[in-house]
Amino acid sequence: MRYFEFVHNLGAHSWDIPTLIVVVILIIMILVHHTNQKKRQNDFEEELDKKIQEIREGKGMTGEENTIQAESNVEA
Repeated sequence: MRYFEFVHNLGAHSWDIPTLIVVVILIIMILVHHTNQKKRQNDFEEELDKKIQEIREGKGMTGEENTIQAESNVEA
């Protein structure tokens, strides 16, 4: 009888509390995943920028010189 009163007086059902717990856990997982993904993306972009900079400095050529050399390599 107490369970019946609890359910009908508060409007809560036996599956409400587990559902709320699952929803909170899912929200936390989504936030953590989003944060980690953003960090991985930023790290990747920084590494890509460093590699591009190394390639440009290592060759010692401008963009036009790279294009001309690439065209001459294709013709050869």
